Amino acid sequence: MGASGLKPLSQLQLLLIDLQGGLKLWRFWLHLGFEDIVKQYRRSFLGPVWISINTAIFIGAFGLIGAQVFKIDVQTYLPFFCVSHIIFLFISQTISESCQTFISAGAFLKQTPYPKTAFGLRVVWRNILMFGHNIPIAVIVLLVFGGFAKIHVIPFILGIIFTVFCAILVACVLGALCARFRDIPMIVASLMQIAMFLTPVMWQPSQLTERAQLIVHINPLAAFLDLIRAPVLGQAVDSYSYLVAGLTFLTLLIAFFTIFLKSRRRLVYWL
Repeated sequence: MGASGLKPLSQLQLLLIDLQGGLKLWRFWLHLGFEDIVKQYRRSFLGPVWISINTAIFIGAFGLIGAQVFKIDVQTYLPFFCVSHIIFLFISQTISESCQTFISAGAFLKQTPYPKTAFGLRVVWRNILMFGHNIPIAVIVLLVFGGFAKIHVIPFILGIIFTVFCAILVACVLGALCARFRDIPMIVASLMQIAMFLTPVMWQPSQLTERAQLIVHINPLAAFLDLIRAPVLGQAVDSYSYLVAGLTFLTLLIAFFTIFLKSRRRLVYWL
């Protein structure tokens, strides 16, 4: 009983050591995340600026059309869509790229026993950089339409921190599952395409009937979107968003200390 009783505790300790080691290697994953973006745009004239250009063109084109389609004033719809699209882009890309967290790090993990969590931090950091490239677009739109002064700074920062922390858990858990089951990345890609239409990015929740708004209330992506978007637009965060985001965090935390705990030792053999 003594030996079997100590085994789960020892594995938990190893996981905590792995997490601590990943945080200590902050220069390592900061460099890798930065290099991932540089490699993607190497030999291009504008480099990573293309991230902002592509996003700005899409927001400008669809923002004007969407205001006509949904019959909403442009001054109201464009800031809403701009902020929603940039935040959702960060969330959805982080989830999609989390599938390759450890698969893309195979060359590192097969040679040196790096802390596994360092590569989850790499994925999130890379997407934070891409998110940062798009923030100036939202700032310009809010300045033009007079919404910049309405930002609730503290709730916005807390929403970002909470979302990033959950994204790290997603990168580790989903990355481990995808390393074992290679069909999951395709499933996630399909789900994210559907999620774009089920999440209030292009449309506002108030446009739905009370029964249809259930889609928003039970959607974790909508909850995290609202945690960041509402303070930026000077609005209060919906109570359902706090509830769903909190439950999602607890679920991810349990998954991290169960799924990732058990799979962490086998990751190298799955790559």
